[in-house]
Amino acid sequence: MTAVAASSITVVCATAQAQSTSSARAEGRVAGTVVNASGDFLRGAEVRVEGSEIVSVTDNDGRFTLQRVPTGRQQLTISYIGFKTGHQSVDVGGAGATDVRIVLQPISVDQAGDIVVSGSRPIAESEEAALQLKRSSTSLVDVIAADSVGRFPDQNIAAAVSRLPGVSVGRDQGQERYISLRGSPASWTTLAFDGVNVISPAGRETRFDTIPSSIASQTVIRKAVTADMPGETVAGNINIVTRSPFDYPGLKGALDGGYGYNDLGQGKQYNFSGFLSDRFANDTIGILIGASRYERDMVTDNFENSWEIASEDQEEGAENRIWNSKTQNKLYRLTRSNTSFSGRLEWRPDSANKVFLSSIYSQFRDDELRNAWVFDLDQDAKKTGSSTVGTTTGYADIRTGNTPMQGTLYGAEIESTLNSNSSRQSIFTNTLAGEHEMDAWKIRWRANYTRADDRAKPPFGSSWASPSSFTSRPTLVYDFTDPNLAKVQLYDTVRNADGTYSAGASRPYISPTELNFLSMTRNRQLDRTNAYTGKLDLEHTMDLFGAETVIQFGGEYDKRTKTSTRTVLEVTPETLAGAGLTAPTQADISIDTPYKGKLPLGYGFKYFSSGLGETLFDRYVAAGAAQVQEDTSEENNYRVREEVVAGYLMGTTYFDWGNIVYGARVEKVTNSGSALSMIDDVWTPTHVSSNFTSVYPSIHLNWDINRDMKLRVSGNTGAARPDYDQLRPNFSYDDVEQVVSGGNPEARPERAKGVDVYFEWYMPSRGFLSVGGYYKKLDDILYDVELTSFGSDTLNSDGIDRSDYRYATIANGGGGHIAGLEFAFSQPFEGLARSAGLPDWAQGFGIQANLTLNDSKATTPDGRTTDLPGASPLIYNLSGYYERYGFSARVSYQWQKAYLDSIGSGDILGDTYWANVARLDFSMRYSINENVQLYLDANNLTDEPGIRYQGDTQHQIEHETFGRRYLAGVRLNF
Repeated sequence: MTAVAASSITVVCATAQAQSTSSARAEGRVAGTVVNASGDFLRGAEVRVEGSEIVSVTDNDGRFTLQRVPTGRQQLTISYIGFKTGHQSVDVGGAGATDVRIVLQPISVDQAGDIVVSGSRPIAESEEAALQLKRSSTSLVDVIAADSVGRFPDQNIAAAVSRLPGVSVGRDQGQERYISLRGSPASWTTLAFDGVNVISPAGRETRFDTIPSSIASQTVIRKAVTADMPGETVAGNINIVTRSPFDYPGLKGALDGGYGYNDLGQGKQYNFSGFLSDRFANDTIGILIGASRYERDMVTDNFENSWEIASEDQEEGAENRIWNSKTQNKLYRLTRSNTSFSGRLEWRPDSANKVFLSSIYSQFRDDELRNAWVFDLDQDAKKTGSSTVGTTTGYADIRTGNTPMQGTLYGAEIESTLNSNSSRQSIFTNTLAGEHEMDAWKIRWRANYTRADDRAKPPFGSSWASPSSFTSRPTLVYDFTDPNLAKVQLYDTVRNADGTYSAGASRPYISPTELNFLSMTRNRQLDRTNAYTGKLDLEHTMDLFGAETVIQFGGEYDKRTKTSTRTVLEVTPETLAGAGLTAPTQADISIDTPYKGKLPLGYGFKYFSSGLGETLFDRYVAAGAAQVQEDTSEENNYRVREEVVAGYLMGTTYFDWGNIVYGARVEKVTNSGSALSMIDDVWTPTHVSSNFTSVYPSIHLNWDINRDMKLRVSGNTGAARPDYDQLRPNFSYDDVEQVVSGGNPEARPERAKGVDVYFEWYMPSRGFLSVGGYYKKLDDILYDVELTSFGSDTLNSDGIDRSDYRYATIANGGGGHIAGLEFAFSQPFEGLARSAGLPDWAQGFGIQANLTLNDSKATTPDGRTTDLPGASPLIYNLSGYYERYGFSARVSYQWQKAYLDSIGSGDILGDTYWANVARLDFSMRYSINENVQLYLDANNLTDEPGIRYQGDTQHQIEHETFGRRYLAGVRLNF
């Protein structure tokens, strides 16, 4: 940081000396505001002093400042997509700032020269604003902007940006959650509020479903890293620009209410949001407050499979047979909600200074009731080389006529979990900031505190299993020939006189009394990240080698501490017996509610009641039948701290043909972690620490080929640091799944060096075409790996040998690359239809489309070459819309090709992939007048499932369907 600051001082001093020796000229400053004919602020408008390289771009409240303008009469040129180019003469004095107000007129006029007004145009307004911000940017960005009534097209930020070029989203239970840019892993996408990077509750893999779109005035995706951005950005940064009271001319408010349902399970959903903004004290103080609430009830149909090369199969060709050792249904009843509160207090004593305090609280809550029915197909299975045909379960035994896809198993064990889970992910971010202009200097500062919580407070979890007797368990007939349905049929198990087994009467119902009680638990877990950020940025405008140049330098300090604590209370048959209580059955918490899903199950069951289960658990606690689960806190609690000290120097030099942005960032990162480790049968504190220093240079060239065409070329660098839980110095284990999970404090950041080349054409017809290519060279790629054995007796206890458990951790692999092409096109047909003489109603159509093609390669820790995990090779979005006379409608289709999720062990099972996914959505708006708008949203109209598979699509390991969603409502503006 010191070196960067020293370099910047050297540049400034050298330039100042050059200026002092040159001929002096009188200079002044021009400030002003750009608005449309209705007085609404136009953000991103480009204002240039004709005949010079002096240029400025309007901010959120339409203001601009031109520094070092020669005194005397000057001509300003103002450009904004969809508006006529503006021209304004100003008289520039040597003292103070010349203040102007510039009104731009829309391009659309009829043959008489009158402005054409055809009602509300939310799609066009949002598109024009987004393209203008993109065109005026000095780096590679994509933008989604709120329309004139301040509305985004979707409920959360992930859904709102999902139709932008190169953007794909990961979904959970059908709801948009993670954002991937240009096919890269979601962990390479960082999140910022008003320019300050924040950590999400889930850590570095940001969960965007915690952030409702209603808090944003625009969302900017920066795909090419510049020196003023944190080096942890690799694929790009999503900066959410929140509303300001100075975004509006005066009193402004909006209220949005909607109600609808999900067709799978007929669950209801509702949405409410609103904000109120005003200014006081001669327009020097502004206050804005906002709130939102979205909730939906839904069900999910799910089946999951566990494929393996079975050790029990010792017949010829066993190495080429893949058996399903476990199939299960997870049947969810869910209530999900987003709640947010935001406020901003801003003081602008004059046009050169502003200070604001912003506070945002956003919470995503997931209340989940899950009936899980697990058919343990390999339970009590014997090796075929040492057993008699027909006297064992028949798992992986081709001698009985069974195949991996069809067969009969005797005495199959049913395991079940009835869980009522409640989790909350929240972000509470607070920023005190200021921006100040002093002659040719600008100063910006930020002080931020963010608390990100991931909290689990489930009422209870419970586990159950079949009796040990074969004849008390069902015979199971399985059929996996249809990869989209794991079909099972249940029958009584009959033991024949010769010791063999056969199927008896049909048993199409899992009785709530047939499974034995194993345990009830209550898990309280809190993952909390406290983050502090301080930023200082200074800008100075000067001549550099005869060109107008903005030198920017500054520093940033980040301190982030993540603490994870977990405590589990458990009730077991032993603790119940000790308290003189009998074990429960599932009937004690069952209810008669019919099955809400549509999956053609081969058996019946009963749902459970969260309230009954919670009451039962509370009764056990009061009776002294609950105990703290041994070693769980010690195995899982940890504390990880990260400190980053950064400095940068960046220059932007303007020419009559465009500009060049260049600079470098230096970051020193210090990591430390503490946890407990089992050493010689004693829990012992473990502390680790490390630090490293990195330099991130970048350069960006923006060439204005002509008024409507740009060429952008950039070279940039970045690094994606391991997540906090991946750096923890402790282990945890799961005796049911027989897996050990652990952190890796030695994991290194993934590093990237990238090149981008993009051509952009902003067509006179308000259309847009972009063609671009990118390439990133990657080093130290991180993989989630699962080793075949833990290989240590460190975690052995209570007679259980865990050394042979599978070991899930993270490790650096080798290098690789990701390269691709990106195409984007949008075209409103209004102007084209008018020139063709079509009637007015036919002029409301338009189209938006984009396509991303990726090629990626990476070297795994075991030396294999695979695709980059999380990198989709093909993504496209297609939207058609119509808006006229206050009516607007849009149909959107999104498609993403299958991509690598995690690597396998290298055998014939193969790696794990997320399958192709498509999404069809429809939205409609009608503005009754400028104050009242009606809307209808319909999502996932093709009812696309979420599918993961291993090796090939025949071997699905997860299949979920979520149903369609419909929401109708009204929007009020004043």
